[in-house]
Amino acid sequence: MRIESVTTAPAVPPTGYESLRRSVAWADLGRRTALFVGGRDAVRFVDSFTTAAVQPLLPGAGTPGFFTDARGWVLLCASLLRSEEGLWIDGPWVDGWSLAEHLQRYHIREQLQFHDLAAERRFLVVAGPAAAEWLASHCDHPLPKNMLNHSFHGPQPAPPAGGAPVGLCGVPVMMARVDWAGTAGFLVSSARLDRARLVERFAEEGMVEADAAALETVRIEQGLPLPKDIPAKALPQELVHGGSSISFTKGCYLGQETVARIDALGHVNRHLVALATDLPAPLREGAEVRVLEEGGDVAGSVAGVITSSCLSPLAGGHVGLVMLLARASLPGAILRVEGENARVVSTPLPREEWLGKRE
Repeated sequence: MRIESVTTAPAVPPTGYESLRRSVAWADLGRRTALFVGGRDAVRFVDSFTTAAVQPLLPGAGTPGFFTDARGWVLLCASLLRSEEGLWIDGPWVDGWSLAEHLQRYHIREQLQFHDLAAERRFLVVAGPAAAEWLASHCDHPLPKNMLNHSFHGPQPAPPAGGAPVGLCGVPVMMARVDWAGTAGFLVSSARLDRARLVERFAEEGMVEADAAALETVRIEQGLPLPKDIPAKALPQELVHGGSSISFTKGCYLGQETVARIDALGHVNRHLVALATDLPAPLREGAEVRVLEEGGDVAGSVAGVITSSCLSPLAGGHVGLVMLLARASLPGAILRVEGENARVVSTPLPREEWLGKRE
């Protein structure tokens, strides 16, 4: 879908936004879920609690996946990174809930060690079309090439086979290739005490820091949910369409019965989508999305609630994420948010249009 430019496009994008989209920038990811599960039974154990197929992964590879409860409702969207020593599990921070405690509840006799590293590690993202080239010129080890390939090891950085620990600007780090801020991005993890030195080196080498607003804008343009975008009783298929985050051929896992039943039905009743509007004021988080016409028995009713929003240079206007009733996106449905028309747009938003408007 082509997204038309409107007069509400921001004159000045958030600090670092243009670098994330046009060259390279780094941004702080803040507090994260960071759990390493090691031991002989680690991979098999974790495989029993995620929708993704973990056991077939080779060391150095990774997959997105969901952790669900016994009813199949999503608890966490995560990246699962396999190493020789076990599994790194990385995801956004969820207030009031702990992945380590969730898994330990089911741990009986398996040979496992849980290492909750949220307080010990710091996480940055380096992203942009020039990110790989910039990092390659400042790193003493080849970069991960494919999505979620990584250099993550045990609870402490360990040397790759036949080499020294990965050094970035002279600082020991672990890296994974990610697409959270565009197709060319890297998750960079350092020890807590090394973060300041790493950031200082970035500044010395001229890399731009993207602020939180820039990172949030890119995240929404990518259509990637945070915990605040995932309502209670959300199902994995409501958040993704295809991909490797849900395996329908692996063995049993917690919540599988519900996930498999939804797959057999062939559809869900709602989807996480992005909406664009021409509102002169920002989309308000918590604003109701309504269907006014051609919506059948949901006409005039609330079809969803905005959970994240930004003023998007790519869309040329305001964009928000919403868990929207599937019937509300049928042809002919008219969506309105706080009195203004809204339209469903595909994500990731097309970067090429923005470049054409900016150049």
